[in-house]
Amino acid sequence: ERRNNFRHRIHLAVDLVLENGTILPVTLTNISELGMQFRCDAWVANEIEPRGIQNHPLDHIEFRVVAELDEQNKVYATCRIIAARRLSQDNFEIGAEFIDFEYGSQTQLNNFLTTLG
Repeated sequence: ERRNNFRHRIHLAVDLVLENGTILPVTLTNISELGMQFRCDAWVANEIEPRGIQNHPLDHIEFRVVAELDEQNKVYATCRIIAARRLSQDNFEIGAEFIDFEYGSQTQLNNFLTTLG
């Protein structure tokens, strides 16, 4: 694997906030300093991209993520989708990169990642 940043496997519920204010609950499957990956069902994928998330360019799709990582660390970040893969009829895997953090939460993310090893 040629990644510069280690991906930590995780099972963590977070909220995605779309530009129109819609809040979508998803579960992270991994996270790194640069981004995250989550799985979602077809309904959530359709809310993110109604034309079909796996069939269209995605780099224009941005959303905010609000994640309570643990008791001390919470992340507020703007993300951009960089990959989407259909795993089954009703299951998608989506990768997103962090493009901006709020409230100093990049430091909180880094603190959390150090606890994962």
